[in-house]
Amino acid sequence: MFKVIVLACSVMNPEQCWEYHDTRGPYERYEQCTTRAYEMGNMIREIHEGSLQPVKYKCEQLKGQQL
Repeated sequence: MFKVIVLACSVMNPEQCWEYHDTRGPYERYEQCTTRAYEMGNMIREIHEGSLQPVKYKCEQLKGQQL
């Protein structure tokens, strides 16, 4: 099982960054997690009207059913 975390930073000040944690998962396969990470990145960009840019994502493997 994998949990998605996306890091997005301000376009105007790249040192200001925020973590976004997925609320839909966890996902059984790494590929599902990656797909969701890109979907989240697009949504972050859209919601913040381009002022935040996703820079990294992580598909964190969970132990058991832990979130």
